[in-house]
Amino acid sequence: MDHKKIKELISSYYDKELDEEKRKTVEKHLEECQECRKEFEEMGKFEEVMSKMELKKPPEDVWKLYWASVYNRLERRIGWILLSIGAMIILFFGGYKMVEGIIQDPSTPFLLKAGILIFLGGIVVLLVSLIREQFFVRKRERYKEVEK
Repeated sequence: MDHKKIKELISSYYDKELDEEKRKTVEKHLEECQECRKEFEEMGKFEEVMSKMELKKPPEDVWKLYWASVYNRLERRIGWILLSIGAMIILFFGGYKMVEGIIQDPSTPFLLKAGILIFLGGIVVLLVSLIREQFFVRKRERYKEVEK
């Protein structure tokens, strides 16, 4: 096996993920190759340090605060989604009522009717999106107190 393939297998060797044949191939190559043996030893030191590391467990109140903030963010996102969908439905319905005469006229070509409805839907989505974006931009504006 070449150096590149052996170097890829070194981590798997330490994780005991290699079958017997590959493990012996890696060991044989390490006996012959100084470069790969050096990398193998460095990986061994890394594995040793990692096995000694212990993550600190945060206090219980930190976890409570974390999960509360997750729920709050989820609730707000769902709220914004529902608000946006509701606004789109209301605005689309209002727009439809404005052009209802054209849409229901049997002499108006189908393609024109479809175009009007698609155009109206696009305007509604863009309008709701723009209003929502302006609300969030204004809320997070860093330079709102700087005079123009």
